[in-house]
Amino acid sequence: PLEVESPWCLWGRVRLDSEGHHEDLQVRLNLHYHDVTLDTTPLKPCSILEGQVCVLYWSMVRCWCRATVESVVEGPVSMTTQVRCFLVDHGERVVVMSDQICILEPEFLLVPFQARRYRLAGVRPTTLRLSISPCCSQICVNDDLVAKRFGYYCGEELGGSEGEGQTPAMLAWDIFSDTDRFLASNGCSIGGYCTLTSPPPHTGPPTVSIPLTPSTTPSTHPGPPTVSPHPTHTPSPVCECYSWPAVARGCDALIISPRADHPLSYLPPLLTNLLLSPPSPSTHSGPIAVILCPGWEKAQTVAEILDELQASHTFHPITVLLGVAKDEAKTVKIPKNCLLLVTTPFSLLRLISCHCFLFLRLSHLILDQADLLYTLAPEQMSSILQHFQKVSSGGGQVLAVSRHWSDHMEGLLTNHMSAPCVVITLPEEAALYAGVHQRTLLALETNRASMLLEGLDLSPEHGQKTLIITNTVEEVEQVFRVVKTTSALCLKAHQASTDLFEASIEQWRKDVGPGTQVILVTTDVCVRALGVRDATCVVHYGFPTSRRLFGRRLFSMAANFRNLLEQVTHQETPAPQSLLIISERNARHVPGVLRYLERTPALLPPELLSFAQGVLLAHEQSRAGRPLCIALKSFGLCSRGSSCPDRHQFDPQQDRSLLPASGVLTVLPLCVKTASVFCGRILSQSDDGFEKLSVAMATYYSEESADAKELVVGGLYGLKQDQCYHRVRVLCEPQQRGGPFLGVPVCLVDEGREQEVRFHQLRQLPAHLQLLPEQAVEMVVCGVRPTDSEPSWNPEVTRVISQQVRGHQHQARVVFSLGNTVFLDPMVKVRWIPGVKTCINDHDVRRLILDTGKGTSNPEHLALLKDLCQGGGAAPQGGGAPPQSDTDQISKRNAVQNIYSSYLSFWPDGIGCVRLHPQVRWYETADRVVVTLKLTDPEQQTCDFYPDRVVYSGSVGGRWFRADLALSGTVAPDACSWTLRGRQPVLLLLKEPATRWNQLLTHKEEKEDATHRGMEIPPSKACIPGDTGYIPEDTGLYT
Repeated sequence: PLEVESPWCLWGRVRLDSEGHHEDLQVRLNLHYHDVTLDTTPLKPCSILEGQVCVLYWSMVRCWCRATVESVVEGPVSMTTQVRCFLVDHGERVVVMSDQICILEPEFLLVPFQARRYRLAGVRPTTLRLSISPCCSQICVNDDLVAKRFGYYCGEELGGSEGEGQTPAMLAWDIFSDTDRFLASNGCSIGGYCTLTSPPPHTGPPTVSIPLTPSTTPSTHPGPPTVSPHPTHTPSPVCECYSWPAVARGCDALIISPRADHPLSYLPPLLTNLLLSPPSPSTHSGPIAVILCPGWEKAQTVAEILDELQASHTFHPITVLLGVAKDEAKTVKIPKNCLLLVTTPFSLLRLISCHCFLFLRLSHLILDQADLLYTLAPEQMSSILQHFQKVSSGGGQVLAVSRHWSDHMEGLLTNHMSAPCVVITLPEEAALYAGVHQRTLLALETNRASMLLEGLDLSPEHGQKTLIITNTVEEVEQVFRVVKTTSALCLKAHQASTDLFEASIEQWRKDVGPGTQVILVTTDVCVRALGVRDATCVVHYGFPTSRRLFGRRLFSMAANFRNLLEQVTHQETPAPQSLLIISERNARHVPGVLRYLERTPALLPPELLSFAQGVLLAHEQSRAGRPLCIALKSFGLCSRGSSCPDRHQFDPQQDRSLLPASGVLTVLPLCVKTASVFCGRILSQSDDGFEKLSVAMATYYSEESADAKELVVGGLYGLKQDQCYHRVRVLCEPQQRGGPFLGVPVCLVDEGREQEVRFHQLRQLPAHLQLLPEQAVEMVVCGVRPTDSEPSWNPEVTRVISQQVRGHQHQARVVFSLGNTVFLDPMVKVRWIPGVKTCINDHDVRRLILDTGKGTSNPEHLALLKDLCQGGGAAPQGGGAPPQSDTDQISKRNAVQNIYSSYLSFWPDGIGCVRLHPQVRWYETADRVVVTLKLTDPEQQTCDFYPDRVVYSGSVGGRWFRADLALSGTVAPDACSWTLRGRQPVLLLLKEPATRWNQLLTHKEEKEDATHRGMEIPPSKACIPGDTGYIPEDTGLYT
């Protein structure tokens, strides 16, 4: 109970499981209304009415509270109006001035009120009850009490005018017992009060906007009315607001945003500009705009979107993708009415060399994914920009869109753009643009405080403002005690002291002189409320667990960011700094951090490099059960990097081959996967296993034919197709269930091709036919790869090769074999002349690929494969850059082995020993959670239970495994146990309290569904460097 007014009115608070929601609400209320950057003018209500829900500052507890207005006492001056309010979460009544009341945001009404009204049932008063008629009763109020506003004259005595509306008014219903109905009315009573209008949203991603000249400021010139987002496209509205008007007016622009690589982020304003600004009359023909894409896949995507936007009727766009074949560029004909050309840097440069007069009226150059364009073709980009500058005479438009900032863009801005509009909506990319100096410190978790003092410059030459950001309030107090012992001026601010924000920020905003160091220690949730934008150094004492959080911290230095568009630079002012402290708990983020730091000019410490390589090797070991990467087998290296899910190391067991490693074979390609990879059969005169299998299946199904009754993923079935029987394996569950005509994706195991069949076509396959070996063999043509650093083959090349190869016998020489794959060089189609012992070579597959112009020689292919098998190390992974030489790849592998050895010796006391993490499968019941670790017959097992954490370790085959699970709920450690079930360890966790868990771990994984049970997930990320739950490059931190 909070307050007892009478037996019929008791105010109390119910202890529920959602107690944490109210605590979180209190923190968010304080942070929102204590925000020093918040404009409180829109939050002031235009009028205060009885029954209205509001928010006010309660000085007794020094926090903002939700309240309802009970009465309003008007004063002689508007600023002296007093309001009596009831605090709906505390059960208290307070009297405050009207200027202390603010409008309650709708987001803070989602949590029910804590204070509830009760009454005692089954009792009544024993005192005498008298009925007093209000007509004959009088209440005498002392004038002094009225003057002190402890009372007021009744309305009857004053004529019913002056005191009207001063009596407490009741709501139309009880908001404390009927919260849902109250929320449905937007927080106002049903008596006709006006609806609350929320002020402009204060939350949102930080935005970095570069100052522009008055003639190019997007906010002063709205874009044309035809510029509107595509219905299926939902990019950042901040990016559209600043970039679309500038692009539509024909200004040079550089756009960096998460969705900038999507063509719809720039096509609508670009097409609007081309439509409203037609080309000037000229005797020349040719395109007026060129869109450069990093590869053929992106070029086709842009062409498809242009077709969806119906741009072909006006601009007649065409896509040109040229190879290196002789005179191919000369034969290209561009229509005269073509205004828009989609191509790649390599193809455009070949066109310009042969048809330079077709680009004399070129005035718009669009760089799609500019960072990749400079990575893949830096020399070609330089030549194209120089030619464009000559043709346009400085009056053309250059538009560059990208997800990441690169060093080449600095030269693009300064040398090839005139008064550009720069829009960067990713703060971490803006930090790269601004030249923020990145530093890293490696420390053990228990030694971070001492390393922090070593990283601080306590005697700076210029005045510095250092912002130290932690993850918890306890860390704020701990760090504050440490830095307070130094000579610097130390401040602190966290969630528990929001009332001191104004005092702290007032001290922070004061000017600092040379040699002065001001340190502010705070948490992530308070950074935005403090409104810090002028820090010169940010120290990440608590590791940022996401890219957005990292960028939000760097945005605290936005006032000191360098602007490349300014003509005058202040060399004497040091660049802002970012200090990142990394401990063993942050092992899984190290490769992502390293990828980000490699894009900065900072020197990387050797310990960080060895640490990152050790994590990558541990991650590679976790993919031991995956098949060998197809790109690795096709070209000798993989361009996807760590985002590739397949294996890149040689496994003696999986890659042991029973196929011949040399000699001449007769092969029959039946399925063409890519231009250089086929599936088919090896024909042998002594033993034709496929013919025997076909006869056996035809004989069996001629006698009995049983339809498949149930569908099992990975199971073998029979299939009759074109009067022949085939063995098929079900690849995955169909998307829809039920019905005999259900489409099932299968693979013909004796041919290697995949297709979709109907469920009623599948037949039961007897066991003796399932035991026969699969007849399909994978064939790879060696020594060839795509041109122009393309990661995959163009479909045109695959189509040409498929027409010449599929279903035809070829003579091939085997140069290498790996698992079920044979590597052939050469592979020739031989045609025998009837009656004459003479044969004719129709074509060589490798030569066919080279003749298309979209393939080039790859002499390092075979050497890279052999080196991979001999060394047993990880395969080289490219990031889309041109392939390196054989010697460079071999030296890289040797360096990795040396780095890994140093990685193991980096951590003292055996912390760096290789510990892998098993896969975890879990499900829950009403009162317990069952966790199964996918380890077979583990030894030397230990398992420790904590209220919010479980640590398991064991060894299998001499390899150590450790699972450190940070649970999302709490358990009873004494009641938890573990056992071996089915030769695998099973952990039995008893919930406390018995509530449903939305997820197993505190940090939810992308593969884990909130309501799915039995999902396999990686273990907790707060673990040692051997963590195999590594985030891929495209979804991880700091990509």
